[in-house]
Amino acid sequence: MKVDSPSLGAAFAAGRQIVVAPEQVALDVPVAGPTLRMIAYGIDCLAILAIELAAVIGLLLLTPLAERLLGPARELVEELGGGGVGQVPEAGLVLGILGVALLLQFTIEAGYFIASELITGGRSLGKLAVGLRVMRDGGLPLTPEATLVRNLLRAVDLLPGTYVVGLVAIVLSSQGKRLGDQAAGTVVVRLDRPPPAPEIEMVAASTTVFRLDHAHVAALGTAERALIRQTLRRLETVPPERAAALLETSVEALRQRLGYGPVAPAERRAFLEALFTAIEGQ
Repeated sequence: MKVDSPSLGAAFAAGRQIVVAPEQVALDVPVAGPTLRMIAYGIDCLAILAIELAAVIGLLLLTPLAERLLGPARELVEELGGGGVGQVPEAGLVLGILGVALLLQFTIEAGYFIASELITGGRSLGKLAVGLRVMRDGGLPLTPEATLVRNLLRAVDLLPGTYVVGLVAIVLSSQGKRLGDQAAGTVVVRLDRPPPAPEIEMVAASTTVFRLDHAHVAALGTAERALIRQTLRRLETVPPERAAALLETSVEALRQRLGYGPVAPAERRAFLEALFTAIEGQ
C-alpha cells in the first residue's frame, strides 16, 4: 500500500504520522507534540531527582561525602600543582567537582531512560503518565540499540542546559523528532484512547427482507457473530468508500458460510442487520 506525500503532509500538519509497516499496511498514529513531551520529561525529572537523592543518602550513610569527594580531588590537584594546595585556585577544584557531578547526573539520567524504555517497551514514568510511547519508524518495536542511541544523544539535545536544542528540533521536525530520535530512527507517539464503539440498534424491519431460518442462525459461530457486530459498529466510524468495501467483504464471508444466495450491494447492510436481529432475538 503506497502512501503519497500529500497525505503524509496533511497527517503531519494535523499532528499525526502515517507509518508504513513491513506488511505495507498504513498506520495512522498521533505524534506527540512538544508540550506533552516536556510534561512527561518534567515527571521523569522528579523521578530522576528522587533516584539521585537516594544515591546521595546512600553515600552519606556509607562514608562522609565531603571526604570521599574532596580528599581524592585535593590530592590530584596537589600533584598536578607540584605540591602545595595553595598554589592551585579553589575555583579549579570547584569546577572539577562540578564536572564530576554533571557526569554522574547524566549517567543516572541516561541510565534511567534506557532502563525504563527497555523494560516497558518505550515508556518511562513520565510517558506512562501522559500516555506516550517511543517506537521505531514504521511502527516497529523499540530495540536496545535504538534506545541507547536516542538516550546517549540526549546530552546534545539538552544543550545549552535547558533542552533548547531538543525543543527546537522537535518543533522544526515534521515528525516531532529531537536529534536523538532522528539518529536512532525513533518517534514518540500518543496512545490516544479511541472513542467507544456505538451501540448497535436492532432493526426489526430487516427481517422481512431476508428469510433466515433456524439452520442459518445455528450456522453462525462465535467468529461469525463477532464479525457481524464489529462490522455494524465500524460502519459508523469509517468513510463511505471504506464502509462499502467492509460491507462487501463481511457479507460475502457470511453469505458463503450460511450457504445463502447473492446479496445486492444496496442490501448488504440490511442483510447484516437481519443477521444481527436474528442472533439477538434468540
